[in-house]
Amino acid sequence: MKALFYTFCLSAFIAGCHSTEKKTSTQDTTANEAVSRRVAVQEHLPKSFYKRFQGIIGERNVVVNLSRTGNNFTGTYDYNGTQVNLITDTVINQDSIILTESGLGDRYSDDITAGPKLHLKWTGTVLSGLRVEGKEKSSIRLEETYPEGSYTFNIASYQDSIQALPKRKGSPQAVISYEYLMPAGKAPEVLWLDKQLKKIMEIPNAPSWIAGIKADAKSYLSAYRTEITGMKDEEGGLGATANYSKTQNLYIQYNGSGFAIVKHLLDSYSGGAHNNYATTLYCFDVKNQKQLALTDLVNIDSVSLQKLVEKNFRIQYKVKPGEALTTQLFDDHLAANKNFFFDTNGIAFLYNPYEVASFAQGQIVVSVPYKDLKKQLNPAFVKRMELSL
Repeated sequence: MKALFYTFCLSAFIAGCHSTEKKTSTQDTTANEAVSRRVAVQEHLPKSFYKRFQGIIGERNVVVNLSRTGNNFTGTYDYNGTQVNLITDTVINQDSIILTESGLGDRYSDDITAGPKLHLKWTGTVLSGLRVEGKEKSSIRLEETYPEGSYTFNIASYQDSIQALPKRKGSPQAVISYEYLMPAGKAPEVLWLDKQLKKIMEIPNAPSWIAGIKADAKSYLSAYRTEITGMKDEEGGLGATANYSKTQNLYIQYNGSGFAIVKHLLDSYSGGAHNNYATTLYCFDVKNQKQLALTDLVNIDSVSLQKLVEKNFRIQYKVKPGEALTTQLFDDHLAANKNFFFDTNGIAFLYNPYEVASFAQGQIVVSVPYKDLKKQLNPAFVKRMELSL
């Protein structure tokens, strides 16, 4: 099966795999520092950005976190209690795009055209248009805004590559690619968040983002050259499996109430039948400069939480009552893990390939709504998120 999220994230750099040129791009998306911050009018959508939109889709109030590098868009929003990913369908022109909903969390599918589509036009500060699902159409109006407790980010990308046999046409090569977010501003909590994101990308002590990224890329490509030299000596030749790749991408999952939830995708191929990928979620309480544990959100024993995860897995993945979970999972149970995120509707747990199911199943994401956790939620968290239970 083709991985939607994987395919989307990698499409930008796969097209350049035969180039040995380094590519770097950045875009400043900083808004002003007002309590309710709104950016200045931008005539056309920038080629690279992170933007936080708030508005309506149909009768639903939504917040959309949307990133763009080149013609690739990645977004997430909550629609009717379900976390939805947005991916590129069509870039019509510099102002008009069509995005496709790819389903719950990072659920994978062969058919990326099956989901509802968002037909959007940029008017300077607002995305407006229609959500089309079959014959149903809902109006969309999304305004770029950064209220108090949300954060602005600069977005950048970098790519480098090296050929195993520079003098041979069609030589195998290694390609490394990054898409990363840099918090904008100089407030202490923003500088703290910047340090956390550098740790995620494993460049904690770099003098600058680009210096750290370039050093990491150089180390990876140098290791490839050493490994590939050994392969030539042992095997006398190189095949398609000598085409290595590695990508790291950072995305915003949630941005508000003094929290920033960052999604880190790490994907690599170093020979074998297929790539290996994993998404790790980091829930940052930026306001208080700490990374959240699940106990900061909810006070519940593991057995009770497991029952709620299994209940909602059955609902969301259409496993009938009494039917064994092993119809989709390795085991007939599904415990909560530490790879979680939250939004205004609930707490979700993400399981990477091979963690609880086969590679073909893709990533499993199970959302437990707050209504199932009413009595166990931390009162301070409820107040901070302004939850109505």
